[in-house]
Amino acid sequence: MRSIARLAISVGLLIPMGIIAGPAGAAGGTSCKTSAGKATIIPGLSSAQTVQTIAATVTLSGCTGGGVSAGSGRATVKLGATDCTGLAKGGSKGALTETITWNTRRTSTFTGTTLSGTGAKVLQVAISGTVTVGLFKGSKVSTAFAYSVNAGQSCSKTSAITGLSIKGLKPFVIG
Repeated sequence: MRSIARLAISVGLLIPMGIIAGPAGAAGGTSCKTSAGKATIIPGLSSAQTVQTIAATVTLSGCTGGGVSAGSGRATVKLGATDCTGLAKGGSKGALTETITWNTRRTSTFTGTTLSGTGAKVLQVAISGTVTVGLFKGSKVSTAFAYSVNAGQSCSKTSAITGLSIKGLKPFVIG
């Protein structure tokens, strides 16, 4: 009986110290080395200021931690009224919602903001947010990527930029 009591007390003391825990990184977060994708701008950037929505798909790979190794995401970014001049100027903010389906078939949905760079970094965007639903709920999200306008697209009164290619500049981190 004393042995059982000592064991119970020992276990009780170890739990708060984190010595008895689940698998390392089970739901603590993940970091994905690479990300790439494409985006469609609706209705498209032209010389006229218009409210824009960006629909993007992204592939995440080289993920470590949290029991995942890869994922694919679908994101929507809502921008205020902007035009090609705004794209060239940079510094624009957007409201982002993205759902990632991990290789384990579990999902994470996060909301956050995008902030485009300025000057020499005008074609770069920083993302920050929080997972609101699913795997990693409550964890912070951060990354940065570069984008380029798809070949053959230009900005004028009769033409709009509607397609972008996306490439990660930093790891996609949840944690």
